[in-house]
Amino acid sequence: MLDMTPPKISTIADRSTGRARYTSDLVPAGTTLVGIARSPHAHANVLSIDTSKAMALPGVLDVLTPEDFSGVALGHHIADEPILTDRVRYVGEGVAAVAAVDEAAMIAGIAALDIEYEVLPHAIRVDDALALDRPIHDNFPDNVARRFAAEPGDWDAEVKRVTHWAEGTFETAAVPHAYLEPRACLVRVDGNELELVSGTHAPSMLADQYNKIAAVWGATVEVTTPDMGGSFGAKWEHPTHLVCLSFAHRLQRDVAMVLPRRDDMIAGRTRIAMRIFMRIGATADGELVAKQTKVWADNGAYSLHGPSVLLAASVRVDNLYKFSAVKAEGQLIYTNNIPSECFRGFGIPQSAFAQEQLVDELARKLDLDPVEMRRRNAVGEGDTSVHGWEVTSCGLEDCLDMVRDRIQSHRNDSGLVSDGRFKIGYGLAAVIHCVSNSGHDEATDISNIIISVDPDGTICVASGEVELGAGTAEVLQRTVERELDIKRGQFRFVLGHTSTGPFGRGSFASRTSFFMAHAAIAGCKIFSENCSKLVDDLGLETNASIAEIAKLAAQKGHAESLKATAQFIPENVVAADDHGYGNIASAYTFAVHGACVKVDTLTGKTMIQQYWAAHDTGTVVNYQGAVGQVIGGVIQGIGMALSETTAVAENGQLLNPGYLDDRVPTFPGMPNVDVHFAATFDKNGPMGAKTIGEPPVIPVVGCIANAIYDAVEERQYTLPMTPEQVWNSLNTKVQ
Repeated sequence: MLDMTPPKISTIADRSTGRARYTSDLVPAGTTLVGIARSPHAHANVLSIDTSKAMALPGVLDVLTPEDFSGVALGHHIADEPILTDRVRYVGEGVAAVAAVDEAAMIAGIAALDIEYEVLPHAIRVDDALALDRPIHDNFPDNVARRFAAEPGDWDAEVKRVTHWAEGTFETAAVPHAYLEPRACLVRVDGNELELVSGTHAPSMLADQYNKIAAVWGATVEVTTPDMGGSFGAKWEHPTHLVCLSFAHRLQRDVAMVLPRRDDMIAGRTRIAMRIFMRIGATADGELVAKQTKVWADNGAYSLHGPSVLLAASVRVDNLYKFSAVKAEGQLIYTNNIPSECFRGFGIPQSAFAQEQLVDELARKLDLDPVEMRRRNAVGEGDTSVHGWEVTSCGLEDCLDMVRDRIQSHRNDSGLVSDGRFKIGYGLAAVIHCVSNSGHDEATDISNIIISVDPDGTICVASGEVELGAGTAEVLQRTVERELDIKRGQFRFVLGHTSTGPFGRGSFASRTSFFMAHAAIAGCKIFSENCSKLVDDLGLETNASIAEIAKLAAQKGHAESLKATAQFIPENVVAADDHGYGNIASAYTFAVHGACVKVDTLTGKTMIQQYWAAHDTGTVVNYQGAVGQVIGGVIQGIGMALSETTAVAENGQLLNPGYLDDRVPTFPGMPNVDVHFAATFDKNGPMGAKTIGEPPVIPVVGCIANAIYDAVEERQYTLPMTPEQVWNSLNTKVQ
């Protein structure tokens, strides 16, 4: 039997000092290593794979080809991604896999494979994909994986009220996730029992999915999530998992795969690049009444969460303002690029980049202050948005006041003034975001908790959710400490461990702490009641502590009677319909960001002088952690705004598969971020809390773009806003 003891949950100090143990740290010396043979072509049929030379090499143990995974495909909405493929759809896609005793033998084995290709026409840009004479997926002859349309309100009537329009076509880039640890997995094996050790958002969902596949082999799969080396949406199911699981079962050996950074970037996941046409109409007195959006989303080679991201990008930002009528449509388009995936913000940063610039433009046309423009039009407590979001609490007014006041003080006191070469500008942007998302099926939007007592009397709190490094464990610890009145050291946690923990839907959509804390509060209440019932039988005083009761119950064989299970299921939420309409969340958060920039008009370089971030996140449970999340999100957004992208050659090859060329921001070059939290309490939240996970990244690109415009009076339509991009906007005039 495998020893599936859950790993110790690391602390913030462990992660910051390097003591945290990621998947790659858990691979013992001598473990069988796995590597992937990757396609050099963007689109091609694999005509043959000769494995004989590879299998004859010393140290090579086995080779897997597409035939070994016939009929198996991954995909949340569209099962379109093979494990190994006989038809490659992007440069770097896996064609075959080699297992060997060491790295040298593995590399030699991959090199010895004789793979013959038939090259096919390919498309790197969405326009080329729409015109491609050979579809990338045969089931989608026009290369459109998903279409979306919504039109709430009386469009024709509201358009008649419009006196001023602002419009533009905006381009956003495919941004790599830039997590700390490249994709890695370790599979431990004991006969037909397989344990997959890997950082992932959703271990329970993975176990369910992989068990259906492994059942054909006669095997079972459990998933263990160690300390996760970062993830902002990319680490869900992945072909590398199935390759390692298959090798482990075939060879009856523990196997591991740790991708080099280059491989991780060429075959990983990116934020979905988009072209967005948007126009917003307002009345003469500044009422925002009508909005039209068209989205062309670069799906890459496979779909993953693409359909959900398309929906979110098409309509989510609409909910911030009281539009009377909205018209939205979108296409998710297959290309021969790296597969895209959800990435912190779920498509909303892309559309916020467009919307917040257009709202600013309308404010200027109507001679209104940008803060006042947003104040007049934003939804508030008690409102139902154009797409059916029911707002139960709203601190947006406070956030607007904070950013307005900080900007005004900075204008007066900083001493920064524009001169001939360097221009100073200020900008702001606002956002609304949901707490979780029942957009697919509200029945599965749940969180479970199990509280039990170990043989030594330690209280064990098990949740199906995971720690992404964002402070989930800290929130859970504080909740249990408060609810049970116990101290750290008197209880332990199990997170993301399917063999001993309950089912968890996963960490995404800013749901984890909100859902987990609700379940923990309910579980602690049941556990406390069970303890109270046992006091007399144990001969304890009625004022005995929970810790005392648990320890004595374990000693006297009564631990099982204390066990408590609880589940949180949100009320009054519904799955959105096909047009994105529905109250998809228990609560909604708000934020306003502001920035001061200096633009060098000689080079186009944008330098952020100061940044302000005001968030309505309900009751702040862990202040230090919340501040860290905001600052991290702002820095991530600055990378998206100014530097990060994938540079893809015409043949589909990624030209910048590393951080020397994909310019991820680092702390020395970042501005001071002044963080403020609005004093709100949401009736649906645990202790009045909402969320802080995704919102900090969403307004950043729009905020910086507005500040650049304020400085140089040239609107920015393309991300990233590199020095070249800004310089061109200043020096290239349409004739």
